[in-house]
Amino acid sequence: MILVILVAYSCSEYQNVLKKPNTNAKYQLAEKLYEEGDFKKANRLLEQIAPSYIGKPQGERVMFFFAKSYYEIEDYNLAGYQFERFLKSYPKSDKAGEASFLGAKSYYMLSPRYSVDQTDTDKALTKLQLFINSYPDSENLPEANIMAQELRTKKEKKEFEV
Repeated sequence: MILVILVAYSCSEYQNVLKKPNTNAKYQLAEKLYEEGDFKKANRLLEQIAPSYIGKPQGERVMFFFAKSYYEIEDYNLAGYQFERFLKSYPKSDKAGEASFLGAKSYYMLSPRYSVDQTDTDKALTKLQLFINSYPDSENLPEANIMAQELRTKKEKKEFEV
């Protein structure tokens, strides 16, 4: 019974904040939902407030959360795009390495099977190579190398089949 009441309350809180124009309340709730792992709801709030945080101190954090929320809900097209925007807007960020890796991994996830057009595979390889060259000391480097090798193998198989 208590669980049902808590769920109903949290849903109504989300709906109330979603409808209001108060960006600070949306930011607070989005951060809370993000930390709790409710990326879909956090994403909706972040999508509404991201433009109003451009150029503000919290803008970097909002844009990273926004991009990563797309990644977490497995919308890899938008995740890759938002990570690119984040890197263009905040190239000196502490999160730049992670953003570069997750952006490249987003494109990796979009890479189709070898028998179809490999445009997304080429883009993923380019992003992975950029990450590997830019962050050679990253803890994600081994995974990036494995992904790049898988993509190269896929392209070779495609060429062989042709």
